Amino acid sequence: MSARSRGYARLLAVAGLTAFVGLVGHACIIPDTYIQVRTTDENSNAVRLVEGIPLDEEAGAACDADTQSCPMAPLTALPSYLDPSQSSFQFCICGEDKLDDNRLGGVLLFAEDADEEEGEARDSLYAALLLDWNPTLGESAFDYVAYRSYLDPRFPLDLYVSSYEFAVIKRPRPFVRSITLQGESGRFDLCNEAGRDISPGMHTLTVMVTDRYWFQTEPTIIDNTDVDVETMPVVLEGVPDIAAGATYDIETYVFQCLEEGDEGCNCVETEASP
Repeated sequence: MSARSRGYARLLAVAGLTAFVGLVGHACIIPDTYIQVRTTDENSNAVRLVEGIPLDEEAGAACDADTQSCPMAPLTALPSYLDPSQSSFQFCICGEDKLDDNRLGGVLLFAEDADEEEGEARDSLYAALLLDWNPTLGESAFDYVAYRSYLDPRFPLDLYVSSYEFAVIKRPRPFVRSITLQGESGRFDLCNEAGRDISPGMHTLTVMVTDRYWFQTEPTIIDNTDVDVETMPVVLEGVPDIAAGATYDIETYVFQCLEEGDEGCNCVETEASP
């Protein structure tokens, strides 16, 4: 083949390749005008812990000039750091037949989940209190569940209906739930009623809330020489069931427990405390 013929052949090959690439590229251009994206995920709104914040008049008026307020969950009045230098947060580990007279007043926390079905809340919310759990260590929260006499993780949270429910701006109804932490006396004892041993020093209280029931282990078969034994499934309270589509949220509070006899400690005889 002459040099001229080989040049024509190369030119035809390049032209053919260019036409093919152009055809493929043209075929991949799909107009999105009529595309509708649908999801089978039924948990479209994540659960979250919420609380109101103080606002000045100018900020409130920006939401509603008439009421000078913004729709938000109620204030919890519980800081993340319960500063032991303040007398109201000087909690104490008390001896037998004594109570900490400085224990917290009743605590009311709030969570919301906007998933609804026919105008009603679709998801049940569950909450647990964890003592000294560190989420960065990879340890199961189940081993740290405490304060069960105040909050039972097995039962769903109650709806908390207020004007906030119907006054939210440009978003779905939040379906707020309440987490009430108070005993018969109306107070919350961090250092004496955890339901587990607690030592003097700094501690953390983590509130966890989720929108599915807690993770449950599968039953297993244990081989036995005489008969196989099937173990029962175990509900791991404090462990969200992510595989079932659960979302969760946490809030952590830091507090100190003094020892009876320490300065600021206020242990009283049981009869002397409300």
